[in-house]
Amino acid sequence: MQTSNNAYQKKGLWVRDKKKIRLVPFETITHIHHCNGLSEVRMGRDLLKKLRMPLCNLEKMMPENRFFRTHRNYIINKSFIEEYSAEEPQVSFAGGQKIPVSRRKKKQFEVFLNASCSTT
Repeated sequence: MQTSNNAYQKKGLWVRDKKKIRLVPFETITHIHHCNGLSEVRMGRDLLKKLRMPLCNLEKMMPENRFFRTHRNYIINKSFIEEYSAEEPQVSFAGGQKIPVSRRKKKQFEVFLNASCSTT
């Protein structure tokens, strides 16, 4: 039973909408922002779903090769990164949206980006 759950988890994030449970594919999620006790699953500036789940739990569900926790309040999808500024440090998405990278995670994030570039 665990293997089938893992197979579904690899395709997307299961969320409840009123009376239905649906799969939000990972490729549609740009980032997840945690604020005021809620994790907001987003596609750019559009909100897909608000979840009452700690970011650390969501982080464990996301594929490590695609998502990275840049800050205590953000998990981002590398597929949507337009630009990374090491001086700031922050990541820019389409539409001018900027997400911070904490000083503590900066080197680890740069390794993640370099590894991503070399494998694609």
